[in-house]
Amino acid sequence: MTDKRTEGFVVQGLDKLPLQIPVELLVAQKTLGITAVMVWINMAMFVQQRQRVNIELISEAMGIEAKEVKLALARLADYGWLNDEGYEIRLCIPDIKSQISTQKNVSIELLDPRQKDYEWLVNYWSNRVGVPTREDMQKLLFWVEKKQVSHEVIAVAIEEMCASVDNPNMGYLEGILRNWFVEGVTTYNQLLAKPYLAKVLQQNQSVASIHPEAERKWKELFPDEFDS
Repeated sequence: MTDKRTEGFVVQGLDKLPLQIPVELLVAQKTLGITAVMVWINMAMFVQQRQRVNIELISEAMGIEAKEVKLALARLADYGWLNDEGYEIRLCIPDIKSQISTQKNVSIELLDPRQKDYEWLVNYWSNRVGVPTREDMQKLLFWVEKKQVSHEVIAVAIEEMCASVDNPNMGYLEGILRNWFVEGVTTYNQLLAKPYLAKVLQQNQSVASIHPEAERKWKELFPDEFDS
């Protein structure tokens, strides 16, 4: 008599449409990010079902906004996972060695000082306002990367916001930053030259007005700003 325990068991339900995931995708998932990976997998599923694909369809299937799908598609294209040939989009599987090389390059980029400033700002926001949303983090990155406003200026703006309203929020912070940007302020020294722009800088009380814990971390990470 055959021992049923050694025969295993049959799994049914995917025999018609098995979806195979390339191992290269698992190697690259840390670099691509989970959203981009899932967009690629969803596209592969639609292709296998011979179903036309569009951003709205992927957005609905994944339960995310269309703009997130667009960003994921751009990231996939940047890393060679899809090729837009104009009349069609073709899914690709890059070489594993190139993916590993890309991951190394990304690690080097993360050591960039501006990335360090951004990560510090996210932590600063967390300490003073609360856990930031994805949109909060994107807007902080926008002011650091696109507008080239220093992390010190944004930190003072956060303090100004906390001193002015009971419910600090990104909309209020951006209002402060836009006002300062129009005044030509992008660096800490430029802000110090115009103390009338911020209550926390008036009467030479810029350092004393900053939250004690935030001040301690600020001095620890950026001692030159306090020595100058």
